[in-house]
Amino acid sequence: MKKAKHPFLFGKNLTFGLVCFVMCIKFLQAQVYYSTNPNYINSKEEGNNLLSRFKSNYPDTTLLNYHQAFPVNFLGNMGMPSPNYFIRYGSDALGFRFNEVPYQNDLIKEKNIVYNQTMGPYVAITGITGSKQLQNGNILYSQTYANRLSLTFNINRFISQGFYLQQQTFSNHLFLSTHYKALNQRWGFYAYVLNNGNKNQENGGIINRVLNDSTVSINKQLLRVRLSNASRDNRQIKLMFNPWFKLNAKDSGSSSNHFLQLKSAISLNSLKYKDLQIKRDAFYKTINYDSTRTNDSSNFRQLSNSLLYNFSKSNQKFNWSIGYKNEINRVWQKKDSVFMNHLLVSDFLWRSFNAFDTLVNRGFESISRFEYVMSSKNLGNYKLENNSVYFTNMFEKSKVYFNVMVEKRNADYIYNTWRSNHFIWNNQFAAQEQTQAELGFVWKQDFSINCLYQNIFKYLYFDELAMPAQLKQSIDNFVANINYTHVFFKHLGISLGHIYQSTSKAKYYRVPENITTAKLFYDAALFKNNLLLQIGSQVSVYQSFKALDYMPATQAFYLQTGSSTAALPFVDVYLNARLHPVSFFLKVENVLQGMVGNNYSFVPGYYQTDRAFRCGLTWLFFD
Repeated sequence: MKKAKHPFLFGKNLTFGLVCFVMCIKFLQAQVYYSTNPNYINSKEEGNNLLSRFKSNYPDTTLLNYHQAFPVNFLGNMGMPSPNYFIRYGSDALGFRFNEVPYQNDLIKEKNIVYNQTMGPYVAITGITGSKQLQNGNILYSQTYANRLSLTFNINRFISQGFYLQQQTFSNHLFLSTHYKALNQRWGFYAYVLNNGNKNQENGGIINRVLNDSTVSINKQLLRVRLSNASRDNRQIKLMFNPWFKLNAKDSGSSSNHFLQLKSAISLNSLKYKDLQIKRDAFYKTINYDSTRTNDSSNFRQLSNSLLYNFSKSNQKFNWSIGYKNEINRVWQKKDSVFMNHLLVSDFLWRSFNAFDTLVNRGFESISRFEYVMSSKNLGNYKLENNSVYFTNMFEKSKVYFNVMVEKRNADYIYNTWRSNHFIWNNQFAAQEQTQAELGFVWKQDFSINCLYQNIFKYLYFDELAMPAQLKQSIDNFVANINYTHVFFKHLGISLGHIYQSTSKAKYYRVPENITTAKLFYDAALFKNNLLLQIGSQVSVYQSFKALDYMPATQAFYLQTGSSTAALPFVDVYLNARLHPVSFFLKVENVLQGMVGNNYSFVPGYYQTDRAFRCGLTWLFFD
């Protein structure tokens, strides 16, 4: 057998040298300029770009959560699909959707794309390494030229072997965004290029599905898995161009402005699943096209164009837009299908403060959006949403917010139509309807609380045979989330967080009812506050619940009744440090693995990481 590689990707010597190098940075004065101006970077998210405003987005240099480099992946390795066990507010824009790919931990979605305005160049470089050949690199570059043209580039690449056979992943995600305003301020544009790539092996989980006292200590690479030669390759490329034109002449005395904006986007998506040993593994019950191998492929393309009229007051206290959007969708899965939608869209925004006043500290802001499908495939779909926030202290980031949404949305393509080597179905499911309302309060960095209510009618899910189904009754969900952080005696800190989730149909909607996270840490400032250290531990506990199972051929998480999760503590110990302009962390994950129990599994057959080492570094450049 091939000798296992050392768990430190770059070796002990290089890891130690890297830490020593970081500690010497201050003394070597490699960084000639470091800005603490909170307005050095201002950002806004992709959306209705003429309505939204740029807000301060200075990089977070606090140490409290720096060691949490990646969100929890419930299949056990970053870059793998992961079920959604958290009830959250919000939904995507209306229109055609093929499926909701379960890589939400890794994908750059359209709402994650930002446009930046900077007072100079800004670069953030992050590198993370650790056990099982984990390697992650992230580069963010942003700069504004002549206060008119801004460029932002972000790339995130990672690879990880995983602890079990057939679990290696490789992901490559990037976006390039830019915006421009002419010198006469009569025209400009926003644009972005987005690329997502997820490649991973699929092992179907370990064969025995449960670890016991005799198997938990065995090298995980020796445990047999249910799929021996299967893999997935998902890719997305999207381009968007959004030019705008000012209709009224430039007049400093004008109290309002009129704009016309065009928005065109093209998205190319492919989902490929390959299994070269379907006979030997006998994982699937049905074989439809090829009895020797599976080579399923789905491709879907979307072209959308919209035309919007925008009216705004010069101080941007009031903004309104209305327009038309058209989308053409082409799907290939054994045969071609074409879907077209025509939508009416409108946005309304009101602020109590001048949007250009950088000294304003309090204020109210309310944004409403309406979408309606006027004809074609999704006729009658609608979405009405309002997001309101009262800033009690903008400089301290204290606020009260309220969000509400009602919508009716056609089922994703995957629920009604599917043709592959292992599944074929044709359904006519009704549109799903839902109402959501969220209320929350944030006070500085110390305290936050929010409550969420959801009502879902005609809920769509995958049943115990991994086939799509629809529930005719309503589901009522409720979430309460509370977080508190405080440092006592200037050094000893505590951070507590608890999520309570309740659902009226636990048989169909699978989530843990209680999730608790606690941190205990010690802060220290050395060398005249130039070096900040935080040493601590973190424990997370998920209440036991009936988990979802996973079907690799469709990337669907489906109901199962055979196993429940165990309420075992996940304990990490870590060291976070910041030495301007560098931050780094050292961490050991799942310290108690094997000591308090074995069932660290949120999906049958898939286990969370064993005890693992991680270390990472972030270096900021302002010149």
